Amino acid sequence: MNESISNHPFKVYICEHHSTYSLKRIKGIIYDIIGLLASIGFRQKSAQKKLLIVRIDEIGDYMLWRNFLNEITAAPRYHGFDIHFAGNKSWKSLFETFDAETVHKSFWIDKIQFKKDLKYRYRFLRMIYRQGYDTVINPTFSRDKRYDDSIVKAASAKHRIGMVANTESVQPYERGYDKGLYTHLFDHPEKPVFEFFRNQLFTAFVTGIESSVEDTRVPQPLLASFEGLPQKFAVIFPGSRSASRIWPTDNFVAAASHLFRTQGFTMVVCGAAGDKMYTDAFCTAYPYPVIDLTGKTSLTDMLSVLAQASLLLSVDTGSVHMAAAVECPVIGIFNGSQYKRFAPYPSSIAPHFYACYPDTIEKELADEHLVRTKYEFVINEPYANVSPEKVIKTIDTFLGK
Repeated sequence: MNESISNHPFKVYICEHHSTYSLKRIKGIIYDIIGLLASIGFRQKSAQKKLLIVRIDEIGDYMLWRNFLNEITAAPRYHGFDIHFAGNKSWKSLFETFDAETVHKSFWIDKIQFKKDLKYRYRFLRMIYRQGYDTVINPTFSRDKRYDDSIVKAASAKHRIGMVANTESVQPYERGYDKGLYTHLFDHPEKPVFEFFRNQLFTAFVTGIESSVEDTRVPQPLLASFEGLPQKFAVIFPGSRSASRIWPTDNFVAAASHLFRTQGFTMVVCGAAGDKMYTDAFCTAYPYPVIDLTGKTSLTDMLSVLAQASLLLSVDTGSVHMAAAVECPVIGIFNGSQYKRFAPYPSSIAPHFYACYPDTIEKELADEHLVRTKYEFVINEPYANVSPEKVIKTIDTFLGK
């Protein structure tokens, strides 16, 4: 029987792909118009120069960078500047606990609203434009035209400092959009480079002084003890904002059960309210003692919990970077994406960070050429392909079995 080409699934896919592509281009044009309208008219004038630092990516990115903020703001070349900071609202509580005193004023962006609400986007960019900045610094490597670079453009500063970015967030029709956007660009073409070390090099580029920051640790005296936890426990993060990063519940149960049977660890389940589907599934299936803190901890609470834990078992989320910052051992499930940029951590920064990869991926990660070409960006490999047996073996290696 002949199949009509008009009903062919490949043609339907092409049409849908073209439609999505066109919609993104239209949305990009609208964003450009909003940015132009926001950057017209009166700007504040002040005898004191103003510096804006833009860091609006995710929790893990912030944790790998935050110890460099003080070196930038304390640099002699910015002495006497009125220093402002634009950050991601999702980790505002961490900034206010550890870093608020390093700047004079901070602005917080809701990235979802910034993307969807055109009036919100206009008002935020307009507010940035009217500040009258002399200098803007964007320490992000994977810059994005729609987010951080739109803020840099709106700032209209005389000096605009950033990195020669990778192309992870750039659509084909956007290539070259940032030509002339920055007046000073840091370029480090070597790859892969662990993000902490890239931040270290960029900080020296910005300040003109070699960085003395050695790790991502947070000042634990600022962390209050989290009450009600058992003496021996491990933290489990079964959820993720990305469905592709989910490790099956049965796998978490197998690894956690092994920890209880061999070590007597109580499992402390953590996650945001949006992770409840996954944490509930784990708590229902897990047959041993468990404490469910889903949606009950702030980010600073989470750091306190991790600081008291014997280890963290999690997929690739911000939790692994938070754990490393409080010297909590990490057993992480990864798929090879952005290998050596975000994981595994070098032992000099986090000596007990163990990354588990699918067997087929692990073989390819031994090939430096493949690492540079295939694993620079996010790849489409299910996290479920990491076997629980492999994770259990890694746990036993760490615990000295």
